[in-house]
Amino acid sequence: MNNFFVHYRPLPPGLKRFVLLVLTVLVTLIVVLGFWGPSLHNQYGPGRRQPVKELSGWLLDGPGGAQLLVPQPGQTTQDQTFNRVLLAGPGKTIPPPAVMDHVGDWVKVRGSLFSRGPLDVMNTRKATPMRPPLGTPEANVVGYSEGEFTLRGEIVDSKCFSGVMKPGSGKTHMGCAIRCISGGVPAVFHVRQNDGAALDFVLIDDQNRTVNERVLSLVAQPLELRGEVIRFDNLLALRANPDSYRSPK
Repeated sequence: MNNFFVHYRPLPPGLKRFVLLVLTVLVTLIVVLGFWGPSLHNQYGPGRRQPVKELSGWLLDGPGGAQLLVPQPGQTTQDQTFNRVLLAGPGKTIPPPAVMDHVGDWVKVRGSLFSRGPLDVMNTRKATPMRPPLGTPEANVVGYSEGEFTLRGEIVDSKCFSGVMKPGSGKTHMGCAIRCISGGVPAVFHVRQNDGAALDFVLIDDQNRTVNERVLSLVAQPLELRGEVIRFDNLLALRANPDSYRSPK
C-alpha cells in the first residue's frame, strides 16, 4: 500500500528505486547499442568514413565525374603524381555549382571523406579557388593505357560503395545506386578477381564521356565488360561503349 502511486503525492521510495533502475538499464542499453550496432554493418563492406577533411588540389570534371587531384607526398612516379578523390554533392548528386564552377582551378574543398581500398570519395558543398603551390605539376588528362581486358563485376555508385551505405552494392542497394548514378555520382565497375582481390574502375565511353544515364538499367547486375583500362594516377578507368556491356555467359 506504501508503494501505491498518487499523482499529487511524492513518489513512494520503493517505486522510485524501481523507476531509477529501469531508466539506468535503458540508458546503458542505448549507449551499448549505439556503439555496437553500427559495427555490425561492417560485415557488408570495408568502406569507412574518415574525419571531415580539407583538401587542396586541381579540380577536374573527369574521367568519370568530378574529382580533386591532390599531390601525393614524398617520392612520386611519373604516372602517379596525384591521389585522385572523386567528388559528390551532399545528396545523390554531383557537387553543387559552388564547386563545379571552378573546374580547372586549384581549389580548397572541405567535406566528409569516405574510403574503400584505393577509392576515395568526398562529399563537398563549396570550393575556394587558390593559387597553386610553386612547382606543382600539371594534371595528366590523357592517362596511361594498361591494355584491353574482359572483366566481370557489377556497376555501383562510388559514393555509397565507398562507405556511405552498408551494403553499398548488390540487389539490396540497387534502388539507391540507380538514384545516385542518375544524379551524376561517378559510376564504378567493381570487379572481384579469382584471388579475392578487388579492383574498381570508373566507367567512361569510347569518347571519354560519363556513361551514367546509359547504364541505369544495368546497375547492380552481373556484367561482363570488355574495354581499355586506363590509369589516371591512382584511379583506374574502363573505356568501353555501354552498348557492348553484356551479361556473363
